[in-house]
Amino acid sequence: MFERSIRGVTPMSLQFIFDYRSPYAYLANSQLKTLPVPAEYISVDIVAVMDIVGNQPSPKCPAKARYSRMDAGRWARIYGVPMNPNAAAMQAMSSGQIEPDLFSRAALAAADLGVFDTVHDALFTAYWGIPVDLATPEGRIAFLRANSVDADIWQRAEEEDIRGRLSDNVTNAAQRGVFGAPTFFVGDDMFFGNDRLAFVRDALAQNTLNEENHHE
Repeated sequence: MFERSIRGVTPMSLQFIFDYRSPYAYLANSQLKTLPVPAEYISVDIVAVMDIVGNQPSPKCPAKARYSRMDAGRWARIYGVPMNPNAAAMQAMSSGQIEPDLFSRAALAAADLGVFDTVHDALFTAYWGIPVDLATPEGRIAFLRANSVDADIWQRAEEEDIRGRLSDNVTNAAQRGVFGAPTFFVGDDMFFGNDRLAFVRDALAQNTLNEENHHE
């Protein structure tokens, strides 16, 4: 299920707040299907969230950025997933060739068009694992075709209602205490970071146990 905005959830619900630009969101996403509860996926512009709450992206601290690259590579080896950042797409974003929030908007567009499940993992992989051309319009269309998606999520992503909904997600995430990606919510309990997946799993297990005891 793909949620368009963050809102209160029942205790057993799991929400995954992500931005395709986050390597740790890519890593965490690769493990979500091992959790006992299906996740609700919520895309944000994480840099915009950080601006609201006063956090700094890792690239603004060179030492942190260098360490993060090594650390992400270590996690990728543990998870058995490729880690090969899409330098061309990153350069296109930093140069203004494409808007930095494009892929987060594309997630909303894909959900609207019924192709989120097909596009989501493939887009993460194309950005962090096995690079393909996401920097050019032709490349992005080819990406869809390669994944058997006929709907043009890129055109839909440019529409004002999509931009507005992503902005709402950003505002709601900041209000709820999000300061980076990935962030998980189990009910109203927040967990930040790929390395908190064990805590997420434990919280889900505890909630299951509490529910079972409640019904005995």
